[in-house]
Amino acid sequence: MDPSQFSMNTITAIASAFAQKGVEITYDMAKEFIKKIGKKDPSLLKKQNIDELAKKIQSTSGQVGHMVYSSETLARYLEIPVPDLKTLNPETIELDVLYNHVKLENEFQSWLEEWGYDVESGSPLIGLRGIEYIPDVYGKLSTLHGQFEICVNFVCDIPPNEDRVLALLAKIEAYAEGKKSFSRGDIFALVTPSHEFTQGAINAISLQNEQESYSVICLEGGNIHALEHARTPKDRLEELHDEVKQAEVDARRSRIKKSAREYREDIE
Repeated sequence: MDPSQFSMNTITAIASAFAQKGVEITYDMAKEFIKKIGKKDPSLLKKQNIDELAKKIQSTSGQVGHMVYSSETLARYLEIPVPDLKTLNPETIELDVLYNHVKLENEFQSWLEEWGYDVESGSPLIGLRGIEYIPDVYGKLSTLHGQFEICVNFVCDIPPNEDRVLALLAKIEAYAEGKKSFSRGDIFALVTPSHEFTQGAINAISLQNEQESYSVICLEGGNIHALEHARTPKDRLEELHDEVKQAEVDARRSRIKKSAREYREDIE
């Protein structure tokens, strides 16, 4: 990922929030935001000229809020409902959520493209009863064996927001029910940069993976580290496949245990 472009993407999202309030980002404000981002990843500061980047952001901040980022995109980056933008105070933006979301989105876009997927970000998919589901990253791959889809959503609060996980699980379920082709071989991935999801979220993810034909996986801090440090795109893909296989094994075991329990209850 190009460090300057990543910083531009992140600061532009912040500028968008300011622009919606009628406030432009000054040079000093842009520089301060870049430094805050640098605290999250010091390597970014080493690879770019902070002064030049701050001037570039300042010179375009009056336009970016309206031209580059829609309200829907900004809300998705901040992981809040669109109506909440009306009461959002730009100074209180959760920079960690914004930083991690933009970073993960850039990474997963790049990885899916490496693997040959056609990739989109933030495009709505329509499910059962017209329910709209918006994956942060969506990939589609056509092969001799058929067409495969992968839907990825990020949960960047620390700890991960359990309500957001449950809402996303409901949305992907509605999408899968409305589009019967989203089934075996397709993947829904929930990703968090923190160490782990809450136990309630894990239970819900496991239950849905047990009940549905598509694979539901959760990728946490250690998984992300392994993907980021894979030696080749093939190694990275194998890491993902290992997670899918493990989720399928766990789901089969759970179904077997459930069937055995129900059988015992029937004969008692």
